[in-house]
Amino acid sequence: MKNFKKILAAMLALIMLFAVAGCNRTPSWSYKTGDTTYAEGVYIYSLFSAYNQAYSILQGNLGDKFDATASILDIESTFDETNEKKLCKDWIISEADYITKNLAALDAKIAEYGITLDKAQVESAREIAKEDWYLGPYYEYYVSSGYEAMPYKDTFEKYGVSFDSFFTSTYLASVKQNAIFEYLYGKDGANAVKDDELKKYFTDNYTSYAYFIVNLYETDIDATTNQQKYYPYADELVKERETELASYVKLVNSGTPYEAVVSKYMKAHDITTDPTVKNIENIEYSSLGEEVLEELNKLGSGKASYIRVGDGDTSVLYFITKFDINKEADDYIKDDNNRSNLLQSLKGEEFLDFLDEATETVEVEKNTSSTDKYDPVMFEDIL
Repeated sequence: MKNFKKILAAMLALIMLFAVAGCNRTPSWSYKTGDTTYAEGVYIYSLFSAYNQAYSILQGNLGDKFDATASILDIESTFDETNEKKLCKDWIISEADYITKNLAALDAKIAEYGITLDKAQVESAREIAKEDWYLGPYYEYYVSSGYEAMPYKDTFEKYGVSFDSFFTSTYLASVKQNAIFEYLYGKDGANAVKDDELKKYFTDNYTSYAYFIVNLYETDIDATTNQQKYYPYADELVKERETELASYVKLVNSGTPYEAVVSKYMKAHDITTDPTVKNIENIEYSSLGEEVLEELNKLGSGKASYIRVGDGDTSVLYFITKFDINKEADDYIKDDNNRSNLLQSLKGEEFLDFLDEATETVEVEKNTSSTDKYDPVMFEDIL
């Protein structure tokens, strides 16, 4: 089964969770692979990760029938791509085993390939983990917003999860995964991707576009309620704005650069700050609204269009332009961050399959006298 995507998502999502309460225990080891030993707290964290996954999956599967006040452990459901029904408690224990084995697989591959982790990256990850552990995730945001931050130390430690176990299971695991990915697919990697292949993937899957928004309403503060109110334009003014944008569409479609058109718009309305939103992305995963995406997909390279989105007092017009993606390729790929993101998109599925196989086949020694002490029921009072 290919559960690593969910494992990784849970690993990163848990950075944002407010966790749990329990009782102090003396740390022991839970798993071993080669010369590497994993503390009991690593397995406890894996068990919590699996419990959290199961809870979220059941919420999605059951919808309105999900009872947040009842135990999830005796529910039978499907939890992965196999669509095989399993008892929730059994799936959690199996998944916790898989999660911990995944950590072992990362270390086994690092040893096999002779990878040396970048010390600066490890220390940077450690400092971020410390902030979450001792201060709480998004500490500055919560404090500045008047909320109390919740340090993980005050919660996970009560279950026997130390800082080192937390760090090993989250941020350090991410550093190791990235190091293995770079070893395989980086510029000098064992399975290095040539620029031509990367460019083809980029031009086939990415879109370069820009847009600006024209409001079809005015706003004011209501004197009685002190709340912002929206006042839609009269039909005549809406028509005027649409006619204006239609003229800009003709300009772009006849060869006028987008920058010249937006400058013309700004001058016409005494706008001093460029209202353009410009992006290069795989729009399959874009956060743009459905209507805007549909219009963008219709556009040819170097063409423009406009659409009206919304009704009533908050309706707007989008002026949209699509650029020639082929002209963006060389500069885009030169940027190390862009190249890394492209590699992740291009080889991500392949890499996850690789890690999944490594996790399934890694040789570990499991200390069942340690792991069997822990039951998912310990997390029932959390969510």
